[in-house]
Amino acid sequence: MKMFSGYEQNNMTLRRYTVRQKLYNCVWIFKIGDPDDKPSVPHAHSKENGYRLNAWTGEVYPAGSERKNIIGQLSRKELTKLHRDKNFLKFAKKQIEWYQKEYPCINFYIPEWFRIRGLSSKEASIRKEESLNTYIFIGQANIK
Repeated sequence: MKMFSGYEQNNMTLRRYTVRQKLYNCVWIFKIGDPDDKPSVPHAHSKENGYRLNAWTGEVYPAGSERKNIIGQLSRKELTKLHRDKNFLKFAKKQIEWYQKEYPCINFYIPEWFRIRGLSSKEASIRKEESLNTYIFIGQANIK
């Protein structure tokens, strides 16, 4: 397997993403194929101690099966850095697509900003009409 730009690839298939800077003083590893939807899809595990990171909120959970107690939080600056990382966004899209294919009956939270920006080629596109200065939504609406 090759490692470059934070990705691990096997036969040209993205399998793992590691954030290049420490966040919350930990090295975080995201993996495609992680069947757990808690705390988020995608989520990361810290290399040092197994903590779990909610990729959307920045909440940090202890290692193991604990699902309720939040033991920490990424700073706003750290979370913004993660959400602006193009490699993370590509990885998140692949993990979400994999998860939806493997577990079509499980609903999980995806922030609206990511649905629009990160999944835009598949779920929706927004086009700005310059002359009218309005926005037009073209895509699917999931009504529950």
